[in-house]
Amino acid sequence: MSQLLSVTDLCKSFAGESVVKSVSFELNESSTLGIVGESGSGKTTLVRSILRAIEPDSGTVRYNSREGWHDLHSLSPKELLPLRREIQMIFQDPFASLNPRMTVQTILEEPLIIHGIGDKESRKQQVAKMLEKVQLDSSSASRFPHAFSGGQRQRIGIARALILEPRLVVCDESVSALDVSVQAQILDLLASLQSELGLTYLFVAHDLRVVREFCDDVLVMYSGNVVERGSVEEIFNNPQHDYTRLLLSAIPSPDPDEKLQPLDRKSLLLDAGLTV
Repeated sequence: MSQLLSVTDLCKSFAGESVVKSVSFELNESSTLGIVGESGSGKTTLVRSILRAIEPDSGTVRYNSREGWHDLHSLSPKELLPLRREIQMIFQDPFASLNPRMTVQTILEEPLIIHGIGDKESRKQQVAKMLEKVQLDSSSASRFPHAFSGGQRQRIGIARALILEPRLVVCDESVSALDVSVQAQILDLLASLQSELGLTYLFVAHDLRVVREFCDDVLVMYSGNVVERGSVEEIFNNPQHDYTRLLLSAIPSPDPDEKLQPLDRKSLLLDAGLTV
């Protein structure tokens, strides 16, 4: 399995406060890396820095495109544009991320127009095929986002991300705004699309139950630092860091009669030498 992404010593600060602190990791092609941690741990800042949606302060991000390796942070916006086709994002809020004044056809066609792909008729056909892939009827193309449920809107968001045929897809809390039953449907869809299209996912989440079911590897973040990295089996069955054990202790049991007994957060963090 070839390496697709390599992040080395990535740092980002806001107003003098360090939010991402020398984060490094590698990501293999066709795999799923879950990035977990509590709110404020730096998860979203990390992935947005990788994508250059915000500019990091330092560090390198190397991406293995169809044309070979590139240092994403050394490229000009013009040089970066062709690589945007290969790296796409699915956002958390399936309503806020879609323009309410645009039909689904226009929403899905827009990335194709930006990258100069096809003519009007071929783009219409591509939109129809992509709607089929995300299990929406082709008649959806003429409707506006408000006419759909949350789960259906997220399918539209997925279709928009995939219509450029990317290799790397960043899922930023992409199921957290959905009901549990709809979450399962969207996760099944993402897994099916990964198998069919050979996609690689960076999966940002705070729900460890979802991460356990969906991801291959896990990166645990606390206060901008990576405190643990390993396979799903290693992290969930034999966590090495106290903070990881703290997160796992807060996962509710499926038995409604079993009381939740999370570890003492303050004591555990102090024992681990972490800032409370």
